[in-house]
Amino acid sequence: MRVLMSMLMFCALALGACGPSTQQMRAAKLAQYTAAPNQLLDVAMQVAQRKYKIGPVNIARSEFATESQWYNKEGGRISAYTDGKGEYVNAGGGDVQVTLIVAVRQVDSGRVVVDVTPKTFQLVSGSPKPRELAPDDPYLPPWVLGRADTLAFEIYEAAKNLFPTQ
Repeated sequence: MRVLMSMLMFCALALGACGPSTQQMRAAKLAQYTAAPNQLLDVAMQVAQRKYKIGPVNIARSEFATESQWYNKEGGRISAYTDGKGEYVNAGGGDVQVTLIVAVRQVDSGRVVVDVTPKTFQLVSGSPKPRELAPDDPYLPPWVLGRADTLAFEIYEAAKNLFPTQ
């Protein structure tokens, strides 16, 4: 009985330390900053570079994308390999390609917000073309939104110390 109770307490502690609470995530998604869009974009890019390679950057629109990355159905990264002629990924049915779009946009009273949206394509067995999965698509693996939310929270954690929030 003691062993069971110890295991349950360990699991509860481990789950509690896994990530931000719902309240913290809500604060991150609703945060409005008093900053110039390019300043917040710079902070967002620095944070994103910790885990992702940065892809296209559009300074005029205050947004950037991470480089596309393939993941298996469970959310594990699929490594690319090269053969001297190009870079390839060994992906199969159900695997997804994810690009995170990070946009800084102005809202009322000159404040800015950060939006992180996944752009996702899923390989379908027997189909020559992957299908795009919108963020609200029922076939979108939940870990995709988890990655987007985690990046949004990490940007919030870095930005809230630099810029006043509301």
